[in-house]
Amino acid sequence: MTTLDLIAVIALASAILFLLFTVLLVVLRVRLGGQLTKLKRVRTKNKKKRKRLVRQRRAVEKKRRKYMISALALFILGSAGVGISAYTIYYQSTNLNQKEQEQIVKGYYYLNDIEDQLMLAESGTGGEELSSDLTTLASRIGAFAVVRADYRLGSDYQQLLNRYYSSLKDLGINLASRNLTFYDNVEELADFKEDVAKVRSNQKEVFKAFSVNEDSLKEQK
Repeated sequence: MTTLDLIAVIALASAILFLLFTVLLVVLRVRLGGQLTKLKRVRTKNKKKRKRLVRQRRAVEKKRRKYMISALALFILGSAGVGISAYTIYYQSTNLNQKEQEQIVKGYYYLNDIEDQLMLAESGTGGEELSSDLTTLASRIGAFAVVRADYRLGSDYQQLLNRYYSSLKDLGINLASRNLTFYDNVEELADFKEDVAKVRSNQKEVFKAFSVNEDSLKEQK
């Protein structure tokens, strides 16, 4: 359970308690209203009894006001608890958690590294290390096969993120399955670059949906 999950649960539980006490106070106030009505109906010529009745009515009226103020305060607190819980759930359904932020950052840099390696391949300056680097990148990207969007996200966001993860996984599998000198073949290289472009397109959709600042990622590299 994340911190936000805990906040949502505590806020909702508190809201339920506050609202239950609100209902209880309203019921008690209604009962006091009936009691006050009965006291007002009592008539007596005895001065002492009349004064006692006045004191009783005032005490009941004071208690009713206290119940009303307390009920109003608890209702406000209960409403705030519901609002906090609802907002927390909404926030989690539309925003990336820490783990997914890290996954997206990894995917971004892995994709950049692949594009850099492809540029080296095209320029013919990759050397013997090129194949080794591509093998390493293939295994790292292939790890996205077990990555899935957090269940707390809305269904549309989950589909978007899972499509991106899946395209990264497919790219890693595609790279691993190729002859690691494929970059010497113009057609194979062009085909692979198309696959990279598809992943990049999915990545841009994810960045747009979750307002990821790509410029800040470029600066951190």
